[in-house]
Amino acid sequence: MIVINGIKIPEDTNSIKLEPSPSLDKAIVAYDADKDVLIYLIETLIECYVEGGMTEEEAWDWFSYNTVRTGPYVENYPNFISEIN
Repeated sequence: MIVINGIKIPEDTNSIKLEPSPSLDKAIVAYDADKDVLIYLIETLIECYVEGGMTEEEAWDWFSYNTVRTGPYVENYPNFISEIN
């Protein structure tokens, strides 16, 4: 069993972690065992990108273009949720 932020994830998971994982792991808020995917909080991901040296605008652009667009093409790709629902 792998534990990230108190969330238990099976060792044999096929779920994809965003890289660089050491800095982005803090954005993981859940694991969907039925879909075998990690769930990331968008606002925390943006904070991680900013902490890594991006402006907030660059972080949103990176997330929108490089992160979200990949999802439909990759099996077990993470899902993203927002605090603002």
